Amino acid sequence: MTALEPFESVCLGEECSSRLCKQMKRELGFFSFLSEGDLGDVSAFFNCRTVKARTNLWNAGDSCDYIAFIISGRVQIKVDTEFPGKQVVVGVFSRGSVIGSSCAVDTAPRYTTATAMEDSGLILLTHDNFNGLLEDYHPIATKLLKGMLLSESSRLQKAYMRLASIF
Repeated sequence: MTALEPFESVCLGEECSSRLCKQMKRELGFFSFLSEGDLGDVSAFFNCRTVKARTNLWNAGDSCDYIAFIISGRVQIKVDTEFPGKQVVVGVFSRGSVIGSSCAVDTAPRYTTATAMEDSGLILLTHDNFNGLLEDYHPIATKLLKGMLLSESSRLQKAYMRLASIF
């Protein structure tokens, strides 16, 4: 399985952009801090993509050039172990999850491999587009970051609870 290159586009044009904004607001909690107007202003910064099951979105070591908001499907995140060729699954994420969020602020190579477990719909925000949001729509980018931070905090809290239940 190779990293996804290029993404299959399923969302083009103004009508699609409007529909994408509505779907983002309705289905993804981290967009809840944004008004319909905010989403309309920044929808061009996002891309809608679908990926087939068993397709790698990225591999460990790939450039950290986008984050993905999962609209549908499930994506498995794996990390390499100290044993060559062996990986461990660290999470399975589905609709409403954001993956690769560190790429919004960091361009270090990816540490994980992300694989679609089933056909999946994604909204992508490239590193460059995120920087454009920060420059051109700073208040909206701040709201988006607030929602993403809330999502990451919730995920981290759940991980802590799972870890604590082992002991």
